[in-house]
Parts: sequence; C-alpha cells; structure tokens
Amino acid sequence: MTEKKSITFRCDADLLEAMNNLGRNRYPANTPHGYDHSKILMEVLRLNIEALSDGSVVLPTLSNVGRQASDVTIQLSDSLLDARITEMLTRKTEPILAELAGIKVSQAEAIEQAKAELRTELLLTSDPERLGHQAM
Repeated sequence: MTEKKSITFRCDADLLEAMNNLGRNRYPANTPHGYDHSKILMEVLRLNIEALSDGSVVLPTLSNVGRQASDVTIQLSDSLLDARITEMLTRKTEPILAELAGIKVSQAEAIEQAKAELRTELLLTSDPERLGHQAM
C-alpha cells in the first residue's frame, strides 16, 4: 500500500460546493460534511491527471495562472477529444458488431439451407410424373 500524505489548499466557494454535491452523491458517509472527503478528492485528482495525461484537457498558459479559476477557460483539444471519443465508442461497439456479424452469417446459412430444402420439396411435389419415374 502506498503512503498517504495530507494536503491543504484553498479553492473558490463554488468549486467547493460542486465538490461537496458530487461527494454527497458518490461517497455518502456519516460525517459533518455528509460524504468522504478523501475519496472524492482522490477521484477528482485521478480523473484530472488522466485527462491531462491523455491530452483531452489542456492546462491554461502561464499568462492565465494568476487569474481566478472561474476566469480561466480550460481549452479542450477537439482533435484529441474526438479521437478519444472515437476510440471509446469503437472499443465498446466492436464486440457487439462482431456478435451481430456472427448472427448475420448463421442466419444467412440457415436461410440458404431452408431455400435448398424448399426447392427440393417444390420439385418433388410439383412434378408428380417425376415422382412416379423415380419410384420405378
């Protein structure tokens, strides 16, 4: 298990309120705040580090660092975000598409088999003379 250390920081009231609401919904606990502070903070940090690492979120430039958090617009890289969304959709839909392709093949084979059986049956029932000749 990794060593856990404590951190303290200040943040805007609206950001803290949003985190409180999220924490109460995701990690309710019998605490004065109504949720587990550590769990929600670790989740938020982990998800933000992941987003920064894969490029779907870009930190503001140094010229924006001194501004209030609400004044800074975090820019999403559209091409990276599109690529990530496409990758996620592909990963989720590939197994379904493969299963559907398998069903399609098995249904096509079953249809061809049924057609062949129907042709044979039609040939036998539509030509009584042929049946008689075959019997002789």
